[in-house]
Formats: sequence, structure tokens, C-alpha cells
Amino acid sequence: MTTTRWGLALSGWVALAVVTLLPDALVLRAVVATAFLLVCPGLAASRWARPGRRRFTDRTAVLETGVLALTLSLSAAVLVVEPLFLSGTFTVTRALLALAAITSVLALLPRPGGDRHREPETAPDADPSTADTGRSEPPAAE
Repeated sequence: MTTTRWGLALSGWVALAVVTLLPDALVLRAVVATAFLLVCPGLAASRWARPGRRRFTDRTAVLETGVLALTLSLSAAVLVVEPLFLSGTFTVTRALLALAAITSVLALLPRPGGDRHREPETAPDADPSTADTGRSEPPAAE
């Protein structure tokens, strides 16, 4: 597992600890909670949206991932907060607890499908017409 995945999994618990332990009017509390809510759940969920490894070779891929993470984070926050509001049990601590658990699970679970969807690697100069098809003799002409 990469350190990014572990950092993502622990980010919710750090945000929960900061919100729980720091005084209410402290700016750091609001900054940490907002940063977690806007980025981390969506970044963990975006791992499931795209199979395979992503290579950020251009700015468009980074921007696309950022927009996807922001959208998924806001969606996850709404899906967690709405039932808490409707049941009359909403608190910031409960919402962060649920989002931290969801983020940790999404970050630590392996990617769906694993390596099954990966195409077999061929040499760059291999001609597909001469590739070995596993047959012992050439096909008969009709």
C-alpha cells in the first residue's frame, strides 16, 4: 500500500480529532474540517471511478481528477448529512465520523477488478498478424 492511500485513510480521523479536541472558534478547526470535507472522501471514491493507474502527465488529468474528487466529496457529504438532519441527530462530530469511516474503507480496499482488466503487454515492435495465437499449425484455407 502506498503512503498516499494510508494518508487518505487517516485524514478523516485527523480531521475528527481536530474538530473534537480544539476550541469551537479556532480557525484551524474550520480549515482542517473544510479541507477534509472537500477533498478526501471524493479522492478516495475516485479510485473506484477509474480502473488502472493514472499518470499525471498533463494539467488536464490533474484538473479532471480534482473536479471529480470535489464533486464526489460534496455528494458523499450530502448523502451522509441528509439522513442525520432528517432524523434530528445531526452533529458535526457524527457527520465527520461517518465520512472518516467511508473514506478509510474506500482508501484501504483494493481497487475493484484488481489487475484483471489490464491488457497483456506486447513488445512495441510486435506485429499483431504474426503474434502467437497458441495454435500448433496454421489455419486451413477454405
